[in-house]
Amino acid sequence: MSDNKNLHLVIVEASSKKAQSCAAILEGAGHAVQLDQVKGIKALEDLFDDTDPDIVIYGEGANIPELELVSAWLADHASNIPLVVVAREGAEGRPGAMNSGATAVISLDQPGDLVATIRKVLDNAALNRRICGLEEAVETIHLQQRVDQLERALQEKEKYCTNLLENSRDAIAYVYNGYYQYANPAYLSQFGIDGLAGLNGTPLLERVEPSDHAALESLLHNCHHTGDAVTVRIGLTDKRGLSRRTAVEFAPASFENKRCTRMTIRAPAQAAGTEMTPDTLGQENLFAGAYNRQYFMQIMEDSLGNPDKAGKYQTLTYRLLDDFRAIRENFGIYACDQTIRNIAALIQRNYDKEDTVAQFGDYVFAILNTSQNEDGAYLLAESVRKQIKKHVTVVGGQVIQTTCSIGMCVIKEHMKDAQDVLSRADLACEVARSSGGNLVHVHSTAIDEQIDGDLELQWDEMIRKTIDDERLYLVYQPIVSLGGDTGRGYEVLLRVVDEKGQVILPGQFISLAGKISMSAEIDRWVISSALRSLREIHAWDSELAFFIKVSAATLSDGEFPAWLAQQLKEHELQGSAVIFEIPETTAVNHTAATSGFINSMQKIGCRIAIEHFGHLSPFELIHDLAVDFLKIDGSLIEGLAYSGENQTRVRSVVDFARTTKTRCIAERVDDASSLVTLWQYNVDYIQGNFVREPGKEPGYDFEDAIALHNLAET
Repeated sequence: MSDNKNLHLVIVEASSKKAQSCAAILEGAGHAVQLDQVKGIKALEDLFDDTDPDIVIYGEGANIPELELVSAWLADHASNIPLVVVAREGAEGRPGAMNSGATAVISLDQPGDLVATIRKVLDNAALNRRICGLEEAVETIHLQQRVDQLERALQEKEKYCTNLLENSRDAIAYVYNGYYQYANPAYLSQFGIDGLAGLNGTPLLERVEPSDHAALESLLHNCHHTGDAVTVRIGLTDKRGLSRRTAVEFAPASFENKRCTRMTIRAPAQAAGTEMTPDTLGQENLFAGAYNRQYFMQIMEDSLGNPDKAGKYQTLTYRLLDDFRAIRENFGIYACDQTIRNIAALIQRNYDKEDTVAQFGDYVFAILNTSQNEDGAYLLAESVRKQIKKHVTVVGGQVIQTTCSIGMCVIKEHMKDAQDVLSRADLACEVARSSGGNLVHVHSTAIDEQIDGDLELQWDEMIRKTIDDERLYLVYQPIVSLGGDTGRGYEVLLRVVDEKGQVILPGQFISLAGKISMSAEIDRWVISSALRSLREIHAWDSELAFFIKVSAATLSDGEFPAWLAQQLKEHELQGSAVIFEIPETTAVNHTAATSGFINSMQKIGCRIAIEHFGHLSPFELIHDLAVDFLKIDGSLIEGLAYSGENQTRVRSVVDFARTTKTRCIAERVDDASSLVTLWQYNVDYIQGNFVREPGKEPGYDFEDAIALHNLAET
């Protein structure tokens, strides 16, 4: 590219005299001009193959191509080259020139205007080149920052994976070209090997019975070609030379950038009927040392069903570490694990042996407190909250601090369902978190007492007053893609506040509403409020959709389709922006109403999801209903990585969804282990506290879904 004193001009002009005249005007103004005259598109193409002009001038003449053709060619092949049009009377002589892509229109009858215009066009072109250069530099910086970020994330994930291997109870080894590359402590211990140095680099066949050599060599050869994991029984020898036949899973894998084969010997499952103790396999969480969710819920069920414990002190405390996703993003997964270990130990130090402490998710703990009365349990929760706030974890020179939100539910004699008690404590925890975090909130028992009263007139009065006083509000939880899909959505959830300002369980409120035939009215309040919020969001994100629950009463409401159509029209929304969620049990128990509702909604353009799916698994019914989404029930997702039964159910749902071209959403995803398993099963979307807790504002950054996908893939 020349400077403004040395100009390389291309003139599309029939008359050589006019072309030379244009060049002469510019030379007279002090420019050194290199002139190329062309008369057709082919000549223009050939010229650009060999050179890079500063400017193209379009002249006049009957035998030159149309201005639109020249402009279109430049737009496709040299969009950075300015196009100046010559007209006898300037812009008036070419009224459509600017619309055809010209940068400027000039007249040869006014040489001064020609020179000024050419200089201005070239100055603008130079400025645009500098801007493009700056944009490229900024993009390069951003790319480098992204590379650095990914490299740091990879290092953290490698630490995390190493941690998993080192702590796994499964015996795991990696083999490269028939030689051991790595074995975890469980593998070394199982075969009596003192340290990795005693195994690393030795041939696998040295520790395999000769009769299995041929089959094993064939398996290792074919493993990477098929891409499948294969479990076989082979004879393996320990350090003393003793041999035993063992079931070993062989799967293609990568270790230290080498294409390896992973050998896994699964730890034996707990025998049925075995007494549960802290040392029994499967009860303790991998990192924290606390009990896992499944064992804790079993303890809860046993305790609630034990008449000897009824009426005694029992409080369920639910703790969620605040802003832990930000800690994970800023400090990495390994640092998070260290922090969780330390906080788990802190929590356990504060509770008696008769209390039960469990880790429910990556940063969620639950405690069944039987050693304190209600006041004592609250004071203890407050004490632990303050200790966590002051606690400091140092990892690699980085100082990590966090706070926690605590929800408490005092267990009353009438409470017999462990999941119901947990829901109360979970909701109380959500109230604490949404109120700013770092506080303790105790579940209100006002609704519980009204349910026990069994007075329908009082229920009607209470629900009507709740609606009239506007003590209802909505919260939103994002539903994000695991496979890179750009679709964005939120589930809309109802929250209810009692007269004392305490948030109560929406399930209880809706249950009462159903008993007095007010469910449909509650549904309409939720839908109308949600559409009002969605209209505001669509002003800047028209692709976002809301998942909204509907009750059985709405399915049978013949006036609902017309009402909904009017609501959509008033809020200027398309039906595709709404996905209605129908519970699996409702779809099964109200088949005709469900089918009719789906047909009427699809005519409006709305989509349908069946939620809490996977227990009844009515595949034939769902196939006939032709729904758009299946939301796998959260109870099947909790502890998914460790439950073979849940894995089988989830896989069956995913396989069915694939055959019907239905998309799957996993509910209540609260930990990284479940995330990884769901990604391996090709589940389309996830929802849960691991992504984000429900919030009063739908402000999730869906770009974060890319980080979730990368985490799951790694």
